[in-house]
Amino acid sequence: TRFLPVRTNFLAVRKRFLVVRTRFLAVRTRFLAVRTRFLAVRRRFLAMRTMFLTVRTMFLTVTTRFLPMRTSFLAVRTRFLAVRTRFLAVRTRFLAVRTMFQAVKTKFLALKTRFLAVRTRFLALRTRFLALRTRFLPLRTRFLALTTRFLAMKTRFLAVRTRFLVVRT
Repeated sequence: TRFLPVRTNFLAVRKRFLVVRTRFLAVRTRFLAVRTRFLAVRRRFLAMRTMFLTVRTMFLTVTTRFLPMRTSFLAVRTRFLAVRTRFLAVRTRFLAVRTMFQAVKTKFLALKTRFLAVRTRFLALRTRFLALRTRFLPLRTRFLALTTRFLAMKTRFLAVRTRFLVVRT
C-alpha cells in the first residue's frame, strides 16, 4: 500500500505517454502516407522528365543533323532575295523610263493633233480657193480670149502704123 500512490501516478503517466505515443504514431502514419504519395508523384514526374529529356535529345539530334541543310537553304534564299531585289530595281528603272517615254509620246500626239487641225484648216481653205478658181475659170478663159484678140488687133495696128511711118518717111 505504501507504493500505491506511486504506482497510480506511474499508471497515469504511462497512460498519458501511451495517448501521446498513439497520437504521434497516427500523425507519423499520416505523414508516411503523404510522403509515400509524394514519392509516387515524384517518381512519375522524374519518369516524365526523363522521357521529355529523351525526346528533347532526339529532337536536338535531328535538328543538329538538319542544320547544314537549313544553313544552305538560307544561303540560297538570301542569294535569291538579292537577285530579286536587283530585278525589282531594274524593273523600277524600266518603268520610270517607260513612263517618261509615255509622257514624250503623249506630248508628240498632242503636237500631231494640233498639226492635223492646222492641216485640216489649210485643206479647207485650199478647197474653197480651188472652188472659187474653178468658178472663175470661164471668166478667165474669156478674159484671155479678149486679151488675145486685143493683142492681135494692137499688133495689126502697130503693123499698119509702122507701114504708114515708113511710107511717110
